[in-house]
Amino acid sequence: WKGPWRWFDESMLDCCEPLKKVKEEGITFGKVACLAHCAGANVQAIRTSQGSLEDFRQHIIRCTSSDDCHVITSYNRKAFGQTGTGHFSPIGGYHKGSDMALILDTARFKYPPHW
Repeated sequence: WKGPWRWFDESMLDCCEPLKKVKEEGITFGKVACLAHCAGANVQAIRTSQGSLEDFRQHIIRCTSSDDCHVITSYNRKAFGQTGTGHFSPIGGYHKGSDMALILDTARFKYPPHW
């Protein structure tokens, strides 16, 4: 076993919301930030309404070129023609020429990374 997942298990998700409720109803953006805090991460939850598109772009550029900053995006899968609704995935890169972010879909069995 290599990688950080060896130190995590499902019981650690029973932090900000009862695990039973999360399994049945899903989880909100705010609760994901709370879970990250529970796991010891230094989290800054930023909503799109808190800034401009340029602010968001600069944040992605800064984080995707840094070893100590990561971005998890919350988005509606239907906007990409995918099944489902709300979804969380990390952003793994930014392409300046096309002004697009690379979404590393957490459901790799279903959807590959996409721009």
